[in-house]
Amino acid sequence: MITLKGVSKTAVAFASLVLIASLPAGAQPKPAMSKTVFDNDKVTIIESVSKPGEGLPTGVRGGEVLYYLSGGKIERTFADGTKATVTRKTGQAVMNSEMRPYSTLNIGSTTVHVIAVKLK
Repeated sequence: MITLKGVSKTAVAFASLVLIASLPAGAQPKPAMSKTVFDNDKVTIIESVSKPGEGLPTGVRGGEVLYYLSGGKIERTFADGTKATVTRKTGQAVMNSEMRPYSTLNIGSTTVHVIAVKLK
C-alpha cells in the first residue's frame, strides 16, 4: 500500500539527488581578473582583482612583493589541502615569503586589488 508519508520521503530523496547531481564536480571559484601589465628580462608586474567569491588558480607566488590597492581577506589553499587565511589592509606592501604553490579565494566582503612585482 502506498502512503502519503512514503511518497513524501521518495520525493525528498529524489529532489536531493537532483540537487546533488546538478552541482559541478569539484566546484571551482569564479576566476579573478589577473593580467601581466609589464614584463621584461628583469621584472614581471601582475595586476589582480578578486571580487568576493573569486580566486586565482594554484601558482608559485613566493618572492613577490605585493602592494594592496584595496585589501581584504584571502584564503590560501595548498596542494596538501591545508588552508591559511591572510588579511591585508589597503596600502599595505608585503614580501610574500610563502614558497609552496597555492590557490587563492577572496572570502571577504570587499574586492581585493593587488599589484605583484616579481624580480627575475
